[in-house]
Amino acid sequence: MKLSKKALEMLEYNGYSLKEHNDQITVSHSSFDSIGLIVILFLSLVGIVFLTAIEPWFGIGALVIAVLIFLPIIKRNKGSFKLTADKGKSRFEISGYNHAISFSKITGIFIHSKFVDEYSSAFKSTSEEHRVTIGLVAQNEQVPVFKLIADHAKPSKEMNEVYTFLEGIIQGGKSQQ
Repeated sequence: MKLSKKALEMLEYNGYSLKEHNDQITVSHSSFDSIGLIVILFLSLVGIVFLTAIEPWFGIGALVIAVLIFLPIIKRNKGSFKLTADKGKSRFEISGYNHAISFSKITGIFIHSKFVDEYSSAFKSTSEEHRVTIGLVAQNEQVPVFKLIADHAKPSKEMNEVYTFLEGIIQGGKSQQ
């Protein structure tokens, strides 16, 4: 089962890349966003130090404004992530997770939407931002795989396609056992 072009674009928009090679499918989250964030934080810090040296009250005001701007951005940062679905070995290997998860141990897949923020934009259909999480349920433990941004609480067609794609990988791996 393959993902459509729109589903791949949606994953790419959210910072994920998908690669298929033989019996392995690798999904990784780019840390490029994190590098850009670090550069902007560093440049802001240099500016704040410069303002503090000229006029301490301007520096303190700039620091307060920077904290108010960057704190929500840092909270939303996903960091680096890598998931490898090995169909031959019938297991998932997830970065940051201490062991591989066998397909037979997976009891289900979950999709959850959470309201994150409200904003104003002429380019979007709503003024809401939701975080849609798609993940695996293994032995009463939820392991998030995808953290996606959405305009609506209800997952989009492409997000549901990613859900079905994960489901297909697991079903295909279980049938090989």
